[in-house]
Amino acid sequence: MKVITIGRNSGNNVVINDSLVSKNHCQIIRDDYGNFSLVDNNSTNGTFVNGQRRHGQIRLNSSDIIRIGNTTLPWMSYFSDSTIGGNATIVGVSSGGGYTPPPKSSNMGIAALCCGIVGLFFAGIILGLLAIIFGAVGMSRQEKNKGLSITGLILGIIDFVLAVIILVALGTLGYFG
Repeated sequence: MKVITIGRNSGNNVVINDSLVSKNHCQIIRDDYGNFSLVDNNSTNGTFVNGQRRHGQIRLNSSDIIRIGNTTLPWMSYFSDSTIGGNATIVGVSSGGGYTPPPKSSNMGIAALCCGIVGLFFAGIILGLLAIIFGAVGMSRQEKNKGLSITGLILGIIDFVLAVIILVALGTLGYFG
């Protein structure tokens, strides 16, 4: 069994420099079978798992997101042997510390996909270009729906190419002059 204590107090395994975190805020436990659980130590501002305030002891899944105060915990990394051994202390883990939070969604991928789909039927050049732009921005931001950004980007290219082919064909058939 391995127990990781978390809070503002320097005696914890993980010390969080966040005024909304209690001195001995919570514990995360890995039992001998590899199961994880979280124990909130009656903290003042609470412990949140996947956005819901939790009390007492609850079982954790590896995909659960734990937030205390303004800090999202990279809690699975606490159980890798290279991160914390024995009673080692990590000082200064906070929302602005060395932890990179999970990718956020800015909906650029969704915008790229919508422009790409609509552009297949209407205003292909304009919506195709928008889909390309939104897709490229979504990919560069490393957002979690990166697949949507890629799909929108591809559809945008298809929209643009089809619109150009149609315009060239109409021009050679004499529709523009």
